[in-house]
Amino acid sequence: MKKTLNKAILFKAITIAVMILLMLIPLVFVEGIIKDRDRYKDEAVSKITNSWGKQVTLAAPILNIPYTYSEVTETFQDGKAIQKVATRTAYAKFAPQDLDVDVNVSSQIRYIGIFEVPVFSADITIKGYFETINVPEDAYIKDAFVSLEIGEVKGISEPVFIWNEVPQKFEPSARGEALRLTSIPKSDKYYRYDYTYGGMTLNSLNSNINFKNNGSKFELKFSVKGSESISFIPLAKKNRFHMSSDWAHPNFAGAFLPDEKNITDKGFEASWDINYLSSGVPSRFDNKDLSSAQFQTSFLIPVDNYRSAARAEKYGILFIALTFIICFVFELANRRPIHPIQYLLVGFAMVIFYTLLISISEFINFSWAYLLAAVAVISLITAYAKFGIDKSLSVKNIAIIALALSFLYGYLYILLQLQDMALLYGSIGLFIALSVIMFMTRNVGWYEER
Repeated sequence: MKKTLNKAILFKAITIAVMILLMLIPLVFVEGIIKDRDRYKDEAVSKITNSWGKQVTLAAPILNIPYTYSEVTETFQDGKAIQKVATRTAYAKFAPQDLDVDVNVSSQIRYIGIFEVPVFSADITIKGYFETINVPEDAYIKDAFVSLEIGEVKGISEPVFIWNEVPQKFEPSARGEALRLTSIPKSDKYYRYDYTYGGMTLNSLNSNINFKNNGSKFELKFSVKGSESISFIPLAKKNRFHMSSDWAHPNFAGAFLPDEKNITDKGFEASWDINYLSSGVPSRFDNKDLSSAQFQTSFLIPVDNYRSAARAEKYGILFIALTFIICFVFELANRRPIHPIQYLLVGFAMVIFYTLLISISEFINFSWAYLLAAVAVISLITAYAKFGIDKSLSVKNIAIIALALSFLYGYLYILLQLQDMALLYGSIGLFIALSVIMFMTRNVGWYEER
């Protein structure tokens, strides 16, 4: 007996494959919507941070001593080389011997439209000691000054500075050259970290001092407003940093992680103990790039609805394909034809799930938004199966459809909650789905007997 391919089944399978590919088009539009809303949120966040304060980068008080040096330049006139000697002024930068930094960060949420932006105010106390140094030749010790170099000065309060028990004042100044960092640790809203190259030049606040080069103690207190993160550069030979905050979701990055940390739902405490051998910062650094010594603490919202929606959308074509295949198997097993247009309508319903998810999650918790969107789509598809595809469906079959879709969306939610294990659970889920489909189609007549 000769066997030939069942052309009806083959044609229907090809048609379904084409429809699955067609569903990529609305999914691309959904992806664009998610990106546009995410970009709109970033613009809203920028309005807050530009007014309140951006990421804070801080270098400890630095001792600056001006000195002169000779610079020889050569020019040519009438074919003859003419040398000119000019006297230039430069600034030698010296790090403290000891540095003890205490940071107390108070966080708050600011709103712009429907978006919330975490910002903070940091109260910073710095105590330290400058040892006797080797003064450069042609140095002007009487003109020495201390600089506080900071990336964001918009939200800084007037510092209280005490040098050898004598109060001093800081002021903006063009003297010297502020530190330039060629790269800075940059965190995005997804907790990924990268280094932004091109860097930044810190702002310098200077204070005149009575420097006698016989060992000097200092204390500095100020507060600064910022958002997203606060970074420090450990300049001293011995650095001790302690940070406390009411923010329950910190993230630590950069050159050094905390030696000790305690994170609870009410906030966190962290401490660092860093010496100059590990930081690589010499006692005198002048124009040295100190980017590699920075460490950072970020204050970010741990769950971002746009990130979660984007991850869910990436599974969209897979879940639509699984749903179409399930419908195809149901069609073969029960010998009840389903029109291609009906397949497309079911596919569009699954696409609308993502627009519902992203729009609802802008107003309520993502988990509740996911539940509402999933219930709405499952109810719509189940009702359509009963009243639009086959009115003779039994309660049992309707329950099976609803249960299958519930399992599908429940499984997607579990994948969204996983990070390191998402690939493993995703692979296991596909294996189980394929096994079920193979079992259900074991009696399908793929060939016609003649």
